[in-house]
Amino acid sequence: MIEAWHVREALRFRFGSALVDRPGIWEKAAALLRNFAPYRDTFSDLAASLEDVLFNTVYEQLGPSMGAQMDNGTVRRIRSAEFRDASDDVMGVLFDHLKVYSVTYDSLHQYCMDTGSFSAMRVLYTRYADFMPASERKIIARIIRDSRPRAEWEPWMDPEDVPPAPAR
Repeated sequence: MIEAWHVREALRFRFGSALVDRPGIWEKAAALLRNFAPYRDTFSDLAASLEDVLFNTVYEQLGPSMGAQMDNGTVRRIRSAEFRDASDDVMGVLFDHLKVYSVTYDSLHQYCMDTGSFSAMRVLYTRYADFMPASERKIIARIIRDSRPRAEWEPWMDPEDVPPAPAR
């Protein structure tokens, strides 16, 4: 079952521990994920709802300054444009909890193609390899490698899809 701590951990790097560790503030987002029903809801609609809930939650906590203390001690302003990516981070929690079925693969694959969701690509790559041709999995690996820092994908990407680290 998806709980508020899953949401908290998905957002820790983006918003900092000082904000994400405040008690009880992520329950609305977790409830949205728990209430998702694929026969009734779409990933796109859920992502939009999450984006609104995350913005409102952060605004309620930080006020108009939207200044969050990051784990390195700096304070930075969270911009409204960041909430789409934050929503995608939280969607990853749902994607990680979905049962691996062909119908789920189809929905997730379509969502990934429509939105370019990093979380959808990660889950397609790590959990749905049996549903896609090896060539498509390689393309997903390349897109992820080309668009994200190595530290984000190296721990879970297949070694055969990881190029050698650049020489220092």
